Amino acid sequence: MEDRNKDMAGERARLEEGSADLRTPGSRNRSRYILINTLSSYGRDAVDTIIFLILIPFIIKTLGSESFGLWSLIWSFLAIFELADLGFGASVIKYVADARGRKDMERLRRIICTLFWIYAVLGVVVMSGIFASLLFFNRLFDIPPHQEAMARAVILILGVRSSLYLPLGMFRGVLVGYQKLSVANGYKVLGNLLYLIAVISILKMTPDIRMLAFINALTGLIPMVTMMIHACRMEPFLSMRPRYFERSLLMELSSFSLYFSFTQIAGLIATRADAMIIKLFFPLETVGIYSVGLRLAEKAGAFCSHLTRALTPVFAELHGSDEQSNVRAAYFLGSKLVIAFATPLLLGLGLLAKPLVFAWTGPDFAEAVPVCQWLTAAAMISIIHGNSVNVLSMGDRQRYVAISLLVGQLLNIVLSFLLIQPLGMVGVSMATFIAYIPTYVGLLQICAGRVHGITLMRFYKTTLFPSFVPAIAMAGALWGICRYWTLTNLLEVAIVEVLGIVVFGVVFWFVGFNGRERIYLTNRLRRVLGRGHPTKPTDHVARPEER
Repeated sequence: MEDRNKDMAGERARLEEGSADLRTPGSRNRSRYILINTLSSYGRDAVDTIIFLILIPFIIKTLGSESFGLWSLIWSFLAIFELADLGFGASVIKYVADARGRKDMERLRRIICTLFWIYAVLGVVVMSGIFASLLFFNRLFDIPPHQEAMARAVILILGVRSSLYLPLGMFRGVLVGYQKLSVANGYKVLGNLLYLIAVISILKMTPDIRMLAFINALTGLIPMVTMMIHACRMEPFLSMRPRYFERSLLMELSSFSLYFSFTQIAGLIATRADAMIIKLFFPLETVGIYSVGLRLAEKAGAFCSHLTRALTPVFAELHGSDEQSNVRAAYFLGSKLVIAFATPLLLGLGLLAKPLVFAWTGPDFAEAVPVCQWLTAAAMISIIHGNSVNVLSMGDRQRYVAISLLVGQLLNIVLSFLLIQPLGMVGVSMATFIAYIPTYVGLLQICAGRVHGITLMRFYKTTLFPSFVPAIAMAGALWGICRYWTLTNLLEVAIVEVLGIVVFGVVFWFVGFNGRERIYLTNRLRRVLGRGHPTKPTDHVARPEER
């Protein structure tokens, strides 16, 4: 019994250090797929962020704060129609990959055709909802009379985009199911670059929000059409003819999609409901100011989540093969790496929010600074627990995850209404942060720990605590730099952020990782890149309790 306890303790230490053997058949291809798609997603997000930083101040300057507020409000309102997806986006990826794994091409053709026509019907439903919304939108949000016609036109243009986006966007899921996310990312980057060029060249000559909507719709649909063409050329046997529609697949697809639709509802509330709540109490200009802080935090959070999303199919595969020890190993190491990557980016955004907002949109948007800081803190909570959501969702507990996230966002709405009057728009962002704590810590993390035999303290000690000392070092470095250097433009803010990231990375490599982890990560990177020989571990590597 004593020897068995020692063996179990040794296994726990290896799992905490992320050194479990993940070299199952095909793992090299899986690692390469994760690396290529993750890097392409980061590259796409980097381009998107640059475009975002260029266009927002340009649009505000060209159209004015009031029109930008209307634009932000309409986008938030139209996000409601994203719920028409009903979670089928997850079904596209899962069932396309599943059919390919079975080498059942006939099933694959019928799945894609069935999903296409489901999305076509949902597109008609969305368009009907758009027409209905024209009857009440202006009255509901008290749009000024001189902007009522523009609001209706923008809703109609973007509504057409949303309805067409559903059936066309399905082909992005097909590419992801074929492990070609990098291809989809490439088309998306080209579309965004086209959007940048078109807005700068056309909007300056025709400064009208309706023209902005038309450009957005056209350049948004072009990548979707190219993805459809690419998918059909990749597999010529694919056909959207109604005769390949199979009603027997509806129940199978719907049962999987149901709980993912709940997750979409929670995500919609997290990113779009705030703007509509603010408009009920304040003018359009306030919505525009809040939108600046929201978009900064949203962009940073999305950028930090790509590794988490790349690990989703890995957890599904390991769970399907009942490799629970490897699930825990990937859970620990994946969470630690995600947190280590996100911490310097989000910490830098929080500490440099004031010079960033002032350099980007000007002092008139000063109130966006605390909004950005509170929402960045909320994003950090969700990222810390991102892989906890992963292991639960891919471990057949998607119902619990969906309900937990939905309950958390309903709490967010209640707190927003309670805090908006005494604290203004800052209270709305505080509500998001406060609601995330019981949702992710009290519901999701405790459940994930119970499933995998992990206490809260063990999880945070293994994944979060290693980033503390590097974060303190980075914060000290940024404080020292900003004390003697007044940042006045975006380039200076970027330089200081990069310096902070370097400080964090160097300290984390020596303090956050132990010797075994450094060897493990170095060897995995060499295998993925197909170069060099693995580094041999030393005879003795200190375990966590020996460090």
